[in-house]
Amino acid sequence: MKKILCLFGALALVLTSCSSDDSSSESADAVLLPKKITETTVEDGQSGSLTYTLSYDGNKLKEISLSDASRSAYTYTGNQITKVELFRSGVLYATEVYAYDGEKLVSKITTREANKTIQDKLTFVYNANGTVNVNQSQIIDRQEIKYDTTTLYTLSNGNMISSELIDGVLVEKITSTFDTKKSPFINITGVKALLDLDFNTGFDFYSANNTVKNVTVTYSSNGAVTQTATVETKYKYNNSNYATEIFSGDARDSYKLEVVY
Repeated sequence: MKKILCLFGALALVLTSCSSDDSSSESADAVLLPKKITETTVEDGQSGSLTYTLSYDGNKLKEISLSDASRSAYTYTGNQITKVELFRSGVLYATEVYAYDGEKLVSKITTREANKTIQDKLTFVYNANGTVNVNQSQIIDRQEIKYDTTTLYTLSNGNMISSELIDGVLVEKITSTFDTKKSPFINITGVKALLDLDFNTGFDFYSANNTVKNVTVTYSSNGAVTQTATVETKYKYNNSNYATEIFSGDARDSYKLEVVY
């Protein structure tokens, strides 16, 4: 999960990873969708929580509502997500529009209601070796300005195994190791094609399995390693091998997700 990195990115944590089965009456071949996710974080001993409620039309995601009064609404064309509208306290504040070439996402354009003359754009380039570059630019008064900043994704066996942030030079690299159990989001139609769609949650919607270890390495402008942080994650699963609880941390700083299907 990406948000685990946000919480612990500055900490050189090495935890013990383990997994266990959670009692459940679900069958091993059940096709499940997450209906509610409760996120609990502890930072410097202070606890906070946020609840995500997901609604669907079949396997298509209609909306994610958060307990902080924000929500995201999803529009499909066929089986592809082509628009996401983001609301805060019932007020639209941003719209994300996705374009495809066949089955592949080629661009994402974000427009904020506060200033529609400036749009953020991501362009997706699929390399011959199977990696994907996500290039950043802005559209200002209908003129596109391209930047040196790109993210390079390496994909393997249905999972995103590494992510490299490059801003002229390599700034940060995240390498991920996965289990063989099912991601909570694997059955949601259309989300995998979006690669870095995080629904403002920080969840990894691309990968088919669950991250058990992330190693984040940051670099200086001359290429020297400045920090290495390792985060390992514990899981509980139901009888269908879907994650029901995800935990990383200790008594002082931790991150936990509880998933209800």
